[in-house]
Amino acid sequence: MEDNRGMWVGFLISSLCLAVIALVLYTPLMNSGALNQVFGRFCHQITDRCYDLEGTPLPVCVRCIWIYVGFAIGHTVFVFWKPQLIGMTRALIGVIALMMLDVALEWLGLYHNFFWTRALTGFLFGLVVSYFTLLGLREIVAELNNPFSYVRSKFLSSRPR
Repeated sequence: MEDNRGMWVGFLISSLCLAVIALVLYTPLMNSGALNQVFGRFCHQITDRCYDLEGTPLPVCVRCIWIYVGFAIGHTVFVFWKPQLIGMTRALIGVIALMMLDVALEWLGLYHNFFWTRALTGFLFGLVVSYFTLLGLREIVAELNNPFSYVRSKFLSSRPR
């Protein structure tokens, strides 16, 4: 039963990520300043680093949208594939180092990173991080008999802690 719950958690997170991606793609068509501001809290939104849709830039940069894609795919993949924690920890360190190298080399003026390098580093980061979020969510679900009563008792009760 616990593994079944973990599966549903993974699919739920993937679905939420796909909904965010759809919202990102729909925002330029709606010409919504409010949604641009919401996404602006999470992304620098530098226009020349964003894909555009019908001449209007998306509200997140290339790297951010690919992080969402990696996150969505990763939560589905890691529902079925459970690699070793040490290997995924090394992968996370490697992906962060790769992303930092991409950013640092451009910042130092040694090269200009391209959409594909931003997309690749964003996708890999989202994919690897999804393993850890799913792992944590699985542990929470396994520890809690009823997560909703746990949240109500810990966070919504009026008694002092």
